[in-house]
Amino acid sequence: MMMRKDDPAFKAVVDEAVAKLETSGEALKIFEKWFTQPIPPKNINLEFPATEDLKKLYAEPNDKALQ
Repeated sequence: MMMRKDDPAFKAVVDEAVAKLETSGEALKIFEKWFTQPIPPKNINLEFPATEDLKKLYAEPNDKALQ
């Protein structure tokens, strides 16, 4: 995600919303819908399951860049 650097209040709101989405399990459901199941209208399945690193990130969200 990208946003302005000079708006800490907005960043805090976004961080909270994204963390809630990730820790609730909803983000993983969305990921699985688009990357592991057939996508209409052609029902193409990308067959790209979530990695253990992604699952860990969803369990423990942070705002650090991946190395």
